[in-house]
Order: sequence, then C-alpha cells, then structure tokens
Amino acid sequence: MASIVDWRIVRIVYIHQHFNFPWEPGWQRPWQFARRLARAGHEVTVICGGLQKQIQELEGVRVHRLAVPYENAMAFGQRVRSFISFMTRACFYASRVKADVVFSSSTPLTTAVPGIVAAKLRRAPFVFEVRDLWPEAPVALGFLKNRTAIRAAQRLEKIAYRSAAHVIALSPGMEEGIKRVWPKARTTVVPNASDVENFAAARQNRDAVRAELGWSEDETVLFYAGSFGVTYDVPWLVRLAGELATRSSTFRVVAYGEGADTENCRRIATEYGLPPLEVLPGKIPRTEIERMLPAADFAVSTLVDNPALEVNSLNKVFDALAAARPVLFNHNGWLPDVLDAHGAGFRLSRDPAEAAVDLIQRLEEGAVDREGASRAALELARTQFDRDLLFNRFLEVLEAAAAGVK
Repeated sequence: MASIVDWRIVRIVYIHQHFNFPWEPGWQRPWQFARRLARAGHEVTVICGGLQKQIQELEGVRVHRLAVPYENAMAFGQRVRSFISFMTRACFYASRVKADVVFSSSTPLTTAVPGIVAAKLRRAPFVFEVRDLWPEAPVALGFLKNRTAIRAAQRLEKIAYRSAAHVIALSPGMEEGIKRVWPKARTTVVPNASDVENFAAARQNRDAVRAELGWSEDETVLFYAGSFGVTYDVPWLVRLAGELATRSSTFRVVAYGEGADTENCRRIATEYGLPPLEVLPGKIPRTEIERMLPAADFAVSTLVDNPALEVNSLNKVFDALAAARPVLFNHNGWLPDVLDAHGAGFRLSRDPAEAAVDLIQRLEEGAVDREGASRAALELARTQFDRDLLFNRFLEVLEAAAAGVK
C-alpha cells in the first residue's frame, strides 16, 4: 500500500490516558498501533498516565508518562479526579510537542480536550478515537445522573466530533452513535484487533502449556482475562463456575484480572465452596495471556444486561480469535452476532444455573464442534480482525489528516 505522505515523516502526538507496554497488564491497542506508526517511518510521541512522571522509549516510540494514577478498582469520584488531572496536565505537555497531527483516544471523553488544545496551538489537524460512547453509556448504566454533568459531557462530546478532522469508531454501533450526535462527522470503523502471530507459538504448543498449567486432558477449561469492572459482570462467571462444580467435576473456570468487583467475586466463590485464588488468581501480564489462552477450551465474554454495552469492541474476544478459541457469551451485541454467524461463538443464558445445564448438555451431546469452532475463530482473526490489516486502515486515516486530504 502506497503511503499518502511518502514525501515526509509525520509527527504524531498520541494522547491516551491508559497506555501499557506488552509486559504490563491492560489494553494493548495503543502500543501495538504506536509501534507500527514508528515502524512506518513516523515520529510518535505518546502522552499517557502512570504512577510517576517519566520518559520512556521503545521501538522508536517516545512515551511521556504523567504522574496520574488510575486503577479499575477506583471509586467513581476517584476516577473523575484522575480524568480531570490527566486532562489538565496533558494539555500542557501535548502542546509543547511539535505535531503534524494530534490523535486522542477516549475513554475518558476528557482526553479530547488536550487533543483539541494541542492541535489548535500547533496548527495541526485533530483525530479523535471513540472507544466508548460518552456520555451515552454511563447515563444508560446509571453511573452519571447529575443533569449539569450530563449536559456538560454532551456538549464536550459534540465539540470533540465537530473539532475532529476524522473520528475513528471501534464498532459499527459506535459509528452510528457518533453520527447521531454530529451527522457531519467523517468516520471510519477500526475495531480492536487480533494479534495472530503473538499467539502462534502457544497455539502450536497447546498441549505442553496445558500440562504445565496443570489442566488435565479431561477438563473443559473456561478462561477469562480482563477487567473486573462492574459493567463486565464477572460475578456471573463465578456463579457459572459454582453451578458447573455442583453438576460436574470436569470443568475448570479461571478469571484473571482485578477491578471494582474483585471482592464481590471472591465472596461469591467462597459461597459456592470454590477456592477463590484458584478461580480468581489476579492480574497477569499480556505475555501470559498470549501463552495461556490457547491452552484453554473456551474464552468467556461477559457483560451486564444493558443495550448500551452491546456496541463494545471487547479486546478479550479478539484475543480469543487469535488464540483459536471459541467464545462463550452471556450477552448480545455485534460481536456475538459475528462469531455466531461464523460458528466461533455461542450464547449462554444470563441465569448461571441454566447456562451450566445448557453448556454441559451441549458438550455431552456433541452439539458443539470444538475443532470446527477453533478453526472458525482463527479464520476470523486472520481475515477480518488481523492487527496489521486494521492498522493499515488506521494509518490511512492519520496520514490523510496530516496531508489535509478530505
């Protein structure tokens, strides 16, 4: 693919409050796209939050960490203070970096502010990425109730879309949400991606990794890795583990992560007589997910029952596809629809007891083609959601904005 701006290097300021390197727990999209931007010959400066202020550089990506801590387990008020702190500090630091294009990724929505400010001061185009529809989602979920705060967030949302030369959405539903607010927005859908090659070694060594982890051949292993935030309904998975344990000894459920619901999940595990540390071992780095997930039988995606969440671009699902693992869903949405249509995903009841009975019955009757579902998952990863494939789409947006292409 020929570059739109082959004639020069593009200086990109990438503002993302939650940025992680591969050895750290958390979302990898920012790092994977930033390193590819650098590999494409561009200058990339990331402005992000962290425990302490520091400057790091890896694979040509310069990372400015601001001393703005954030954890999923924070109370809502603590999160808001973290968002505001990052917004104000990032305005100052992003505006000091020379830029041909300024790219901000939400959530939180407040990351739009330093992006807009830096773009105006540097006379550079602004590109905005929407990872969650704010304030639509928190209002629908009951997290944001103050009318003044809602009106302020709606105003900022409209300003962000109107100020952007281009808006990237992580799902078709998010794109529709952007258009509802600002119909004139120029949009492109770039969903989360599957790092197919990162999982290749573990896919090939699946049996050895499984033995190393102590997962026996006759066990059916259900694997979750992600946030324990209240919207993700990890308690449903713990209850499913308990219901399966009362009916069969051939299931193992492991949920890796932490968040606001961690203590609640441990309490539920104890009520079912499950060893909390076996079901809920804690957070693991990305490299461990890449090693362990292919050894499981199914990945699990959970969400609380709210239509506002059905547009989510859930990273754990794309990891499952790269690991060649079919996905069990307890929710509806565009991703369950896609995987169901290709035979790579299955929906279970929101009632954990019914879900346990259904899953056991399907497996005993041979209603689930495990090998076929595994092949279908990997095929989806390679043909529709491969990281390099989606990066090219992402790159075109940034280069076109930098070149002033409409």
